[in-house]
Amino acid sequence: MCNLLIIDSEERRAVSEMIRLIDRHFPNVILLPMVDSKKALQRTCLEQMVDIAVINADGEEDCFELYKELLSFYPNAKAILYSAVESFAIAQKALRYDLIDYLVEPITNDFVYALDRGIQSINQISLLHVEKNNVASPSLSLRHKILRYIHENYREHITLDTLADHLHLSRYHTSRLIKNTLGMTFSLYLMIYRIEVAKKELSTSDRSISEISVRVGFNDPNYFSKKFKKATSYTPKEYRKIYRGKVTVIDSRLEL
Repeated sequence: MCNLLIIDSEERRAVSEMIRLIDRHFPNVILLPMVDSKKALQRTCLEQMVDIAVINADGEEDCFELYKELLSFYPNAKAILYSAVESFAIAQKALRYDLIDYLVEPITNDFVYALDRGIQSINQISLLHVEKNNVASPSLSLRHKILRYIHENYREHITLDTLADHLHLSRYHTSRLIKNTLGMTFSLYLMIYRIEVAKKELSTSDRSISEISVRVGFNDPNYFSKKFKKATSYTPKEYRKIYRGKVTVIDSRLEL
């Protein structure tokens, strides 16, 4: 499941079209009540977890300030911006903030693809609904099987060999398949996923760092801390302190 929040000052045509596309293609996405201001956003964040926000860049309040406010509650949240008229300045700034996408009305299937990327970027299996009269590609099906296996078993000692056995494929074939479909090796994706889950644990729970390290698949807390710092530039303790101090950290791409 994925909680999605639209931030706009009015129920315009673009909003109606986005809601229609979400209902059609993403039956497992929960659409939260739309909000129109920073204060309304704060109230929602206190009551509901927000995974992805879709923000109108033409509103009275600065869209990037709204996104930063969302990050102060949920550091791993993602966002899509949209506007009636294309703005190079907004597009350029959106890249710096590592947003999912910046869309210009009218809303088209580009929104569907952007939302699907956003869901995958928060480490969930794609929730994009493939209609029965469409034939899903074998590579897409295998990609989902790979992601599902990792997401369901990351706490255990899983390897490329155990995944190959699960898929009933050779180790070599599995390795090439992962590289082609995920763009990285099995071990790298597993490491990234474990680190992302650890970030959520550190920012939302009171569990000890040692306990979190075990929960995300690391038996050695020192090794976990070393990998976490290499991926985020912060120790687990520093990351937790930053979040609880409400210092906004814009997520960058992990480099392990």
